[in-house]
Amino acid sequence: MAGAAPLGFPTSSGSSPVTCAPAAARSAAVPPALPDEFAAWDAAARTALAAASRADEWDASARAGALVWLAKHRDLVALVESRVLIAEREAGTWSLRGDRDLASFAGRVSREGRGAGFSAVGRAATLSAMPRLAEALADGPVTTTHLAEVTRAAASSPLLAGHLATDEGQAAVVELAGRLDGAAFGKELRRRAASLDPAARQRTHDEQRARRFLTLLHTPGGTLVKGLLDSVAGYKFAKALDAYDPRPAVDDDRDRDQRRVDALAAMVDGALTERAAASGPIAPVQGIVTFSERTWVALRSRRDAAGSSDRAAGSSDRAAGSSDRAAELSDGAAEASAAAGSAADVVTALRGVPPVVDETGAVWPASEVARALCGCALTRAVVDAAGQTLDLGRESRLFTRAHWLALHASGVQTCAVDGCGIPLRFAELHHMAWWDRDRGPTDLAHCAPECSYHHHQIHRLDLRVARRADGSYEHRHPDGRPYGGSPPVQRGGAPPVERDDRLTVGPDDDGTAGRVDDLVAVDRVRRPRS
Repeated sequence: MAGAAPLGFPTSSGSSPVTCAPAAARSAAVPPALPDEFAAWDAAARTALAAASRADEWDASARAGALVWLAKHRDLVALVESRVLIAEREAGTWSLRGDRDLASFAGRVSREGRGAGFSAVGRAATLSAMPRLAEALADGPVTTTHLAEVTRAAASSPLLAGHLATDEGQAAVVELAGRLDGAAFGKELRRRAASLDPAARQRTHDEQRARRFLTLLHTPGGTLVKGLLDSVAGYKFAKALDAYDPRPAVDDDRDRDQRRVDALAAMVDGALTERAAASGPIAPVQGIVTFSERTWVALRSRRDAAGSSDRAAGSSDRAAGSSDRAAELSDGAAEASAAAGSAADVVTALRGVPPVVDETGAVWPASEVARALCGCALTRAVVDAAGQTLDLGRESRLFTRAHWLALHASGVQTCAVDGCGIPLRFAELHHMAWWDRDRGPTDLAHCAPECSYHHHQIHRLDLRVARRADGSYEHRHPDGRPYGGSPPVQRGGAPPVERDDRLTVGPDDDGTAGRVDDLVAVDRVRRPRS
């Protein structure tokens, strides 16, 4: 039988394909009951393994092709495994071996344990219920990472699982997988699940809150801190740590964990000594949540409706002139007021509209949205639909926090270089037309977020930065050659959005430059005094 070539595996230049060993020589490695097709696959894979020992002789394109080939065959293996597991489930023979469930059986025969068996059975159930997803796993663009995200999302929301069982739902998932890599796909799927079933996100948050704890254990060797936060509290905690843990100096020999411990100690010192909260003057230390325009309108309309109801009840009281009747209506108005803005009320408002997300792309539960709307500072800091309102011209060289907020509002979440995952909050804002050399303006149209490394590369290599039609950025050498790898299907964890459809939530900022159009709000965090 031929070796690697029939499966499309690249061989080193100038060498002939390696043939596999005779079947008799492989009998010790192949289980006797294995189907012939599986035995052939095993032999071909071992031939590919032998070819990979010479991977250092291949050129870069051959190695890249091999990695693509391997990724696709991992997907095929997962699909084959799923079909075998479904057949075993239908036959019921797994129960004859003393295993308590199919997951235990799968974990035992694979020798990976019940956890891996549970994951395999979950994938199999998902593919069995979603045939279009199975086809896309075999032929692309779905990968096992996409499949795992679908399995997790469907398990957390029965409404989403029902939607994904339809042809329309599966087609939408396959289309989404074609645009987004696995990590970004998972975030977008969680957003869609929250829009379809906001009550499920609230249940998850309540479960996290029920498990929260913080333990301090004082020992002669130091104090051990152990705990579990819900995802929203964890986000806020991380933002506060970032405020007290700026970029380390060149001679800072602390590792990241040590710097975080020092940041926590500084936060404690501040809480013990400061009497008033001081918000940070720069954007990266601010917690930010984003509402779509539809979401904001839905929330405001319910609040306004509740207010109108209360006013109507008050008018009825005065017209009746009865103290007993007034007391009854007053109690009813109080109950209506308590219901308006509650978690249950916000769940209703959020159903069917884009969810509220923070800058990491995590969906916020209804109770935290209600709390944020009640207790946050509110300010206006959103760019208009054209995306070119924050224009300081040549009057100012430095970009402001308003520019950073506007980039976030437009959906930018990472460094502008394709494939660089450094978050926007750690990026530096670069003049696409250089300020000094090209006399470029300080405005949003000529602003590109770059991590420190890529910002230095731009100036070292004289890279030219331009914005694509979809709002992403491209970087090229002076001779026109592209810098970096090919653009990913979608960076930043969110599909492109219209710039006038996102309302960013951020703290009050006196002196914010540029035109501002819509409401934004956020929790404040302490920042150490300089």
